[in-house]
Amino acid sequence: MTDDPFIRWRELVLSAQSQRYQPERDLAFWQGKAADYDDSQPTLPNTVAWLRDDLRGLGSLLEVGAGTGRLLLPLADAVPQVTALDYSPEMLAQLRAKNPPSNVQTVCCSLEQAPEHVAPHDATLAAWSLAYQSDLRAALDSLKRLSRQCFYLLEDDGIGSPHVQLRRAEAGKPRPQRATLLRQALERLSWEFTVQYITERREVILTDTPALLAFARLPLPENEVLDALELYLTQQGAGWCYGWTFEVTVLAVSVQSAPVRPGLGAVR
Repeated sequence: MTDDPFIRWRELVLSAQSQRYQPERDLAFWQGKAADYDDSQPTLPNTVAWLRDDLRGLGSLLEVGAGTGRLLLPLADAVPQVTALDYSPEMLAQLRAKNPPSNVQTVCCSLEQAPEHVAPHDATLAAWSLAYQSDLRAALDSLKRLSRQCFYLLEDDGIGSPHVQLRRAEAGKPRPQRATLLRQALERLSWEFTVQYITERREVILTDTPALLAFARLPLPENEVLDALELYLTQQGAGWCYGWTFEVTVLAVSVQSAPVRPGLGAVR
């Protein structure tokens, strides 16, 4: 196995059975997902709080892959000028339907097109939005061009929810470890960055055991699913509260053409 994180990232992207590295497939996915996307995603209060604190004093923020604005909108009152960029019209329509504040503008284009359509912002945010970018070096270069002072990469190493971990194990699939690959890529480029690990918690209320089984989608008998998830389940009448913690990796990258801000020095 190569130790080049850019090659390993490309191999990971191109191994996806969904083939969402093809723009037409990815756009079709988001077209079908947009309406109920927010319901399927956890809130990230601790991550939002950390970002709000780190963005203090900056004048503008761009999120690449902003989607429905679930992360960007809670940050909108922390920065005077905010731009939500996404190449899915349906996802941006969901964001606009939330009546965002007047300092939020939306731009519909891809990351590759962004430097031609969007002026650089003080900070840029890319949260889980590089997963199907096969050319990681080009994607990072674009983020750097879009950023005057810093940009943030939010990812994880595929630990996530217990049922997804079990599903991967049953299928014999390794964890994607995207956060680790991003860190290694930044180290290979010798870019200045810091790493922050933020713990979040998610709870899902399920009305009964069939609803739990449908949510987990594990290829196991009912009793084995309940045994495997026992540590994360609290019975509520006929239903269940399914709760777990997960870790968000925040890579805060200093753009070298600008003075290094406090907290954005070289990783230790």
